[in-house]
Amino acid sequence: MKMKLKTVFICVIVALTGIVMFQVYWCINAYKVNKKNFDGNIDIAMQKAMDDCKKDYFDSIRVVLIRRLNDTAIKIRIDTLHEADTIHKQLIIHIAARHMDNSPFYTTNLVYNYYANKIGRHPTIPQVLTEMSFYQPNLMMKFSVTLGGMDIMNNYAQLTAFLDAHPNVPGDSLMAHNQIITGGVYELPPNYRQADSLKLHNYLVGELHKMDIYSPFGFHFSLRSDTSHISNAHYSETNEYAYAYHGFVFLKFTNQEPQFYVKAVFRKPQYAIITNMLFILVLSVLLIALAIGGINYLIKTVLLQKKLAEMKDDFINNMTHELKTPIATMTVAIEGLQKFNALNDPEKTQRYLQTSRNELARLYDLVSKALNVAAFENNEIKLLKEETDIDEMIGSVIESEKLKSGKNINIIYQNTRNIGSVKVDKLHFRNVISNLLDNAIKYSNEPVQITITTSKNSGNFIFSIRDNGKGIPPAHLDLIFDKFHRVPAGDVHDVKGTGLGLSYVKYIVEAHGGTISVKSEIDAGSEFIVSIPIN
Repeated sequence: MKMKLKTVFICVIVALTGIVMFQVYWCINAYKVNKKNFDGNIDIAMQKAMDDCKKDYFDSIRVVLIRRLNDTAIKIRIDTLHEADTIHKQLIIHIAARHMDNSPFYTTNLVYNYYANKIGRHPTIPQVLTEMSFYQPNLMMKFSVTLGGMDIMNNYAQLTAFLDAHPNVPGDSLMAHNQIITGGVYELPPNYRQADSLKLHNYLVGELHKMDIYSPFGFHFSLRSDTSHISNAHYSETNEYAYAYHGFVFLKFTNQEPQFYVKAVFRKPQYAIITNMLFILVLSVLLIALAIGGINYLIKTVLLQKKLAEMKDDFINNMTHELKTPIATMTVAIEGLQKFNALNDPEKTQRYLQTSRNELARLYDLVSKALNVAAFENNEIKLLKEETDIDEMIGSVIESEKLKSGKNINIIYQNTRNIGSVKVDKLHFRNVISNLLDNAIKYSNEPVQITITTSKNSGNFIFSIRDNGKGIPPAHLDLIFDKFHRVPAGDVHDVKGTGLGLSYVKYIVEAHGGTISVKSEIDAGSEFIVSIPIN
């Protein structure tokens, strides 16, 4: 049996270990997959954020160009070459500023109408030309040169003064242009890099939130392109992107400001990944906990069944010995009456009959205990409570136990509060006192010294029995009230018992609404304390 249980436990532990390892392996792989998806998603979000910045950049160009082209100082004339057909006829666009007519820009009526239709109904000429310039670099360059020249002419005196004061600055330097001219096409807004960073950050946060990603990040800016890419379990970064969308117009036609590169850096992405995996992780933990709990319950059940089987075997062996003793004694007494002419000796006859009677009483007591346990286990015991003289009951139990035992016994009974009567079930409460006193006598060495005390405390009737016996090991104090449990005595079986008495006592006490407790020290004795509500 032990080998089978050992084999079962080993198999269960191996299975549990396998379940835990599988769940851990599965969670690790799920994290890797989610990390890979996270890296892909943040790069997609970065691309979308860059596209949003690019759109803002071109929108700002539209606003400035349309406003400048509507200026009365700008003259726009569109001529048609008559030799072309109606659809493909060639258009010549003249753009002049302050009587300066630059070289014309050539296009066709088909192209012009295409961009006009792209804008919507009834677009103005500045609107169509602005839209066309995004796809026609020569037209955008013409706007840059024309409007830039116009800015220079409008601020010529300030530029000349600045160049005279700074002889090391070239005369056609755009740096001088930017430092003098405000509101021109080459002007950069103040703190534009910080503004660009904030704008890109806001757009990226918005795109990440659309993907349910709430991980903190920062930007890494550089003037040189660095294509190296780092990604591990505790670190993520997007690909690097060139940033040239500084919120104002025509910057890409200048060499004044160097282009810089940017990528988003996530230093602790695991928190966002684990948060997104929270349901799966909680489910895995619950499955592991359920598996551990189920296997733990199975092991406890098997051990309990094993313990019950062992206690049942011990009970049967003890009960067999207990039943054999009175039967054997009565058999010998009857045989003596029959074979040794004891019937002619009244004194001997009386002694044999008394012995048989005592053994029958002992046999009845054993059967009653077994029946009582079966009855309270099936909840068949019904208490009949009535006022009972406690001194009379305890006194009769003491006399009965003294007669049954062959030991030298000294029992002291103290009714400290002069309690007269208590409302209890006479039969079963007498059995409680009898069982506790019987155990105290059986497990005490001679001379047996027992003290019985009754008192009242907070509306409870307190009854205690203290002996000078062997004591109960601490490991068994919580088990002695279990059915069939007996404190092991090694190879010595000098005290007989069924292991049912104390479990019956606890049941009866609790049926009265009370409690029972025990205090014990090895070789110093034990004290059982019963507390029952008076009312």
